[in-house]
Amino acid sequence: MTALEQFWVEIFTQETIHQRIATDKPFRPENPAFLFIKSGVIKLRQHLSDLELTANTFIVTDPQSVYELISVSDDFQSRMVSYKREFISTLSLKFNRLITYRYFRQQMNVGVPFHADEMEVVWKSVNFLKYILDSETEMTYKKEMVEHLFSVFCYQMAGIIASEDNKSMNQMSRQEEIVFLFLNDASKYHLSEHQIEFYAERQSITTRHLSSVIKSITGRSASQIIALILINEAKVLLNSSKKPVSEISTTLGFSDQYSFSHFFKKHLGESPSHYRKQFEG
Repeated sequence: MTALEQFWVEIFTQETIHQRIATDKPFRPENPAFLFIKSGVIKLRQHLSDLELTANTFIVTDPQSVYELISVSDDFQSRMVSYKREFISTLSLKFNRLITYRYFRQQMNVGVPFHADEMEVVWKSVNFLKYILDSETEMTYKKEMVEHLFSVFCYQMAGIIASEDNKSMNQMSRQEEIVFLFLNDASKYHLSEHQIEFYAERQSITTRHLSSVIKSITGRSASQIIALILINEAKVLLNSSKKPVSEISTTLGFSDQYSFSHFFKKHLGESPSHYRKQFEG
């Protein structure tokens, strides 16, 4: 039984992180996690574009997003704190903003910066939690120790995030706010809502204005962003499940398999069935 199964939290290092991050195909994490970079560089692809994480940064990964590992530098040093979402509710922690936290800068695929001293403190907390989790010594109150150490870690992160979040939101322009809200909505509704009109109505603005703002900020149109998110979802379903293409079409909100196949081939240049074959074996 893994630490994640037994204690609802597990710590991965740069040596074991491949257990959580697939290296040869797009993937969706089963559980949320914090990924900390102490040194070196890791490049990930997340929905909209490539994300380069350098020293003293972190991201919050979540099961709603699709990721793909591009490269890792030789001096890469990291910790990934993976946890089951229900662990939070059992601890009755007062930091809902931490769990729902996905502010503009991260939505635009930029890692959240740490001050070096903040990283050092969190790094020590994570390593001590890992030491307790990995210890084979009999501990009468091991479960309770893990809960309290994880709570300490969470409150450390909540404080750092609150500071960065407030700073970011206070500096956000009206155009950036429009993009931020669109990206949040797209992550929630893309399986059922493919048309830009829906997202414009959500913000009570015209489709032309929404399209113009998104294009100026991200370099992509709203339709392109929605398509990218759907393509990533399709890739994961095709390479990690045995569901028939017709069922995947329905899951992704397409009227029929033909519409989905046409959409997939338009964006990737091959059919869903042909894409799936490369992962069979």
